[in-house]
Amino acid sequence: MKSAGYVVLFAIAGCSQGVCRSIGSAPGTAPNPGAATEEPVTAALVNSGEQEVLDEEITPLRKGGRHLIAEPPDDAEEVTYAAWIAAAGLAAQNRQPPPAAPPGFALRAVHGRDLWVLSEDGTRRRGAAAVVLRVGAAVPLIVEAPHTFFDRGTLPVALAIFEAQRARALIVNTSHRYGGGPNPRDASADEDGAEGGPPNLGAAVGGGRNPGHTADGDESTEGAGGENGGDEAVNGNTAQDGAQGTGGGARGDNRASRERLIASLAFADVAHAERSFFLSVHRALLQSFPGTPTVQLHGFQDRSAPNAAIIASAVGHGAALDRLLAPLRAVINEGKVLAYPTEIDRLGGATNVQARWSRQMGAPFYHVEMSRTLRDKLIVDTDFRRRFAAAFSGLTGGTNRMRDPG
Repeated sequence: MKSAGYVVLFAIAGCSQGVCRSIGSAPGTAPNPGAATEEPVTAALVNSGEQEVLDEEITPLRKGGRHLIAEPPDDAEEVTYAAWIAAAGLAAQNRQPPPAAPPGFALRAVHGRDLWVLSEDGTRRRGAAAVVLRVGAAVPLIVEAPHTFFDRGTLPVALAIFEAQRARALIVNTSHRYGGGPNPRDASADEDGAEGGPPNLGAAVGGGRNPGHTADGDESTEGAGGENGGDEAVNGNTAQDGAQGTGGGARGDNRASRERLIASLAFADVAHAERSFFLSVHRALLQSFPGTPTVQLHGFQDRSAPNAAIIASAVGHGAALDRLLAPLRAVINEGKVLAYPTEIDRLGGATNVQARWSRQMGAPFYHVEMSRTLRDKLIVDTDFRRRFAAAFSGLTGGTNRMRDPG
């Protein structure tokens, strides 16, 4: 994969999981250029309603994502895409007009907010990550949620952290980690975070059981991307038909559907795929903002680590896990906050590609696994979610002030 010098990103997410109390938003124009000043993060900023606004903005971007067949960028597209992101990132931090989007993509300025949303424009959806860039002053922090359709609750938590910390960027997946395959709820073991790689391909293309993963109902309230939404046709067939074959279709069509599904599984899990729009954004941001910490959110079933509420790990230059562990332990009363690998030997993100690139590029990366019980509480308890999000302030070296990189 070519690694051109690119820059930042865009985020997305969707109306779901307890944060869909939206304040109306509409396409806006870029803010007027001007020097951004350094300002402290205040309680008023933290409670500004940004989560609800973003939830409204990104809902359409995730619609149907549960059944979307993921595709990575080709070499030429990756260069163009990276160049656009780089230009948008620089324009956002300097409050300059945004660059024109390449074919297939769009940039929206959130009305009344210093936020840009970058995403696919809907003409050809392939599960490219959506991104939110904070315009002007921002705290040097990247927030990522790569499995929002599978790890129920990670989306609202990501939105809460992005708002509470006034983070520079948010990156969210727009397609399911199983790339349009059968619902992993039919399986019998751990959900995401099992670090076990892709699902059983034979089960995926044949409609059988995959013993390695299960969402255990984690998608049932995923809004537009959940069990009752997003059932559009994909390439002429429904996602279910693509996975299991159409009832009376020709064998050639069925074989093509299976081959397409198998190929998509290599790219759909953006936390492990070697090539994806999601990874391109991550690398571009680190090239544009060297040394910027990343926090990436995941989920695990309670039975995978019965005594744990959170399993956290950290890699990369300047990473200091104690900056996260102590504040989280002060907020969470039920379940332990454990450090990987010293206190627990699993769910540490050991095969995560964004972690690897952060380490190679000299930036801190924090991998945070949350139990199902904890995520359920964070979904419904907005005050608890606010206090939880505030606990991430130490990841930027203890500063709570927004920086103007210019």
